[in-house]
Amino acid sequence: MTGTPLTKANSLPGNLLRRCHQISVAIFLRQCEAYNLTQLQYVVLAALDERGPLDQITLGGCTALDRNTVAVVVRKLEERGLVTRQRNPEDRRSMVVTLTEAGEALRMEAEAAVLKAQDDILGPLNEEERELLCGLLQRMADENNALSRVPIRSAG
Repeated sequence: MTGTPLTKANSLPGNLLRRCHQISVAIFLRQCEAYNLTQLQYVVLAALDERGPLDQITLGGCTALDRNTVAVVVRKLEERGLVTRQRNPEDRRSMVVTLTEAGEALRMEAEAAVLKAQDDILGPLNEEERELLCGLLQRMADENNALSRVPIRSAG
């Protein structure tokens, strides 16, 4: 690596990923503004749509969100009537989150905007580069999953 310390720092993979994440969030928020939806809210709605009602810990595990973040995201979705939370009858210490009809409808309605955001994020790349990048990112995420502060856990 050559150049000044800042040039070096700005070219580090971790910093590039951080910058791309910032850009990704900005693009997603712009595309999904009409739905008042964040990336985290969308992934929670998608998980509940696919897997059905889940306790918050399992929901966090399948979305790689920590306990506090899941609680905040779910509370905001609940305030909008997109999910409900109830005490788990099998374990009174946990809360079961269920997607409402309004939540399912919003997720489906927002899907085109979500896909457009992904297309915009990958905009500078051609099709072959997009596939290569996504494959490499998936491999990095999969093979480094155990190193994450909040790894993806399969539903048990």
